[in-house]
Amino acid sequence: MRLLRIVVVLVVLLGGGGLLADRWALHRAEGEAAKRVEEREGVEDADVGIRGFPFLTQVVSGRMEHVDVRMDGYRARTEQGRVRVARIDAALRGVRFEDDYERARVENVSGSARITYRDLVKSLGGEEIPVASGVSAKVASLKDGGKGRIAVGVEGSVLGHALPGTFTVLCSLSLKGGDHFVLHADALPDLGIPLPGKSARALDVEQKVSDLPEGLRLDSVRAGSDGVRVRFSGKDLDLREDAA
Repeated sequence: MRLLRIVVVLVVLLGGGGLLADRWALHRAEGEAAKRVEEREGVEDADVGIRGFPFLTQVVSGRMEHVDVRMDGYRARTEQGRVRVARIDAALRGVRFEDDYERARVENVSGSARITYRDLVKSLGGEEIPVASGVSAKVASLKDGGKGRIAVGVEGSVLGHALPGTFTVLCSLSLKGGDHFVLHADALPDLGIPLPGKSARALDVEQKVSDLPEGLRLDSVRAGSDGVRVRFSGKDLDLREDAA
């Protein structure tokens, strides 16, 4: 059957309609792949671009040289729940399919992701952060703080009683271990009460992205005007259709 597929592809490519057939097959494959990504990952929209020519010979070999994937509205799993990722752009190089296209091995991948401040606040879930004995705080809002920092709106409470108003704290954002986000306050907010012996580290917020494929890591994170942007890369990824 494999030999028959090769013969059919060669006949089509060498015939007068070879280019048209190849482009039609490419368009059909990209559409089907995008639909499959949307269904499997539950994203709001997806786009798949397969590079290289001719396309049909890549199908026969079972290896794509370069595949670009865009996903909008992917929900990444963290230790606290889920966080919506507004957009992911990934470039996959050396994609080899196995098990009737149910499994793919990727030699190299690189890309970026963007998370809006609004979605990031939702993912924090209003978690109470202990600041001192009887004093706690929770993140109420996030926005661009300039110079790569995030302006965090903090609501405080003392002995279970909410303090009036929202306090703004400038925070830096960093990565830890290739799969953790760390939000670190430059200084403690002035809650109107003394906090003896406490440092800004008491307000650190850490989130782990728990569903990264083996071999993929987060390389950098940057706060900007439209949210948080993350760069990622990986080698020798094993992507399976039945992966969690």
